[in-house]
Amino acid sequence: MDINELAKQMRERALLIEGDEQLDETSLRDFSEIKVAKEAKLKRIEDIKKLHFNAGRWVGGAKDWTARKAFEQMQAQESV
Repeated sequence: MDINELAKQMRERALLIEGDEQLDETSLRDFSEIKVAKEAKLKRIEDIKKLHFNAGRWVGGAKDWTARKAFEQMQAQESV
């Protein structure tokens, strides 16, 4: 493995561990686990972006079901 690729993998692992309270230093020892965890994190981020976008549409005056449900989810998260 190239030294630059190894450094990239180590950095990604460290960022994933720092960003998730459930992970510790013994987590994500295999490169395939790092890839799966990274993809899961990117999917969560994308879902949050969609939620914020649709909730913003509801606030802006859109009256469709998707926007309404996103706004309700945002309200529920803020009240916790």
